Amino acid sequence: MSLHAVDDIDDAISVTIAFCRGLAPREWLKLALIALLSGGTAGASSFTGSFDFGGSGPTGGPEPGMMPGGLPAVDAATIVAAVAGLVVLALLLGAVSATFQFVFVDALVERDVSVRRPFGAHWRDGVRVLAFEVAIGLVVLLAFALALGPLLVGLPVGALFLLLLPVAGLVALLASVVTGFTRAFVVPIMYHGDVGVLAAWRRLLGVVRASLSEYGVFVVLNFVLSLAGGMLVGIGVAIAAVVVAIPFGLAFGLPFALAGASGALAWTWLAVGLLLGGLTFLLAVGLVTAPVQAALRYYALLLLGDTAPELALVADQRRAARED
Repeated sequence: MSLHAVDDIDDAISVTIAFCRGLAPREWLKLALIALLSGGTAGASSFTGSFDFGGSGPTGGPEPGMMPGGLPAVDAATIVAAVAGLVVLALLLGAVSATFQFVFVDALVERDVSVRRPFGAHWRDGVRVLAFEVAIGLVVLLAFALALGPLLVGLPVGALFLLLLPVAGLVALLASVVTGFTRAFVVPIMYHGDVGVLAAWRRLLGVVRASLSEYGVFVVLNFVLSLAGGMLVGIGVAIAAVVVAIPFGLAFGLPFALAGASGALAWTWLAVGLLLGGLTFLLAVGLVTAPVQAALRYYALLLLGDTAPELALVADQRRAARED
């Protein structure tokens, strides 16, 4: 008996080709932006370090308020404020990225690449998805803290460590699957039914229980397809880097070198070249990434529609692609 999870691969490719063929140049640019910003949620990074607050003395130590080397000392309040600022920035970027997952789904379903309309309609959903994924991440951190914490503080955990570490690894693996399913299936269900994350997950769990083999095969095949897509994107990005580097290097790097890498005008010209070249490269990465992401998202949408006909968001696209 054929599985939808297998048959939908060909359909996803056909639907993606049909979708991409219908895009105007301006829509390609918007799709590249969507692909870049919907690639994943941003995670907060923590930084640790030691600071020498120093003191005055006859041995020639740093002056009060200065670190060794003449750098100003940094107090704890400044560090806390900087870390808090980074966390807030990461959460804002994560909310934007999560919202653009809905924007991507809207483009694939409506076949109309728009940014402002779906972003304005689904930014609250993006915040909900981010909160859910942050909660999942905290569960993983807690699991590894329980496994590694006693060892790090020097407690004689013995065999307990050998038991807890694989459990923490299993929790991380399950969290990865949950996050993947959230982006692949829960986001479309939220988009379609105007429901929250937990309600969408309850709906999805009912579908998965009724078609367990389909979604088990999907996990394996989607992993393989993601690896293959990643290789294609890597090759495309390498080519894009060369294509962008040559003209920008000649236009901006060569004059900089001929000017002897000195003078405010030469450095300003180089900075402009690096900025424009970087933006052009990011645009090229988005253009390379967009079709691959579209195919993977279409694959999930097609399977969702096959296993839950009331959630068939792209049935018309598949029908049209098969008729072409």
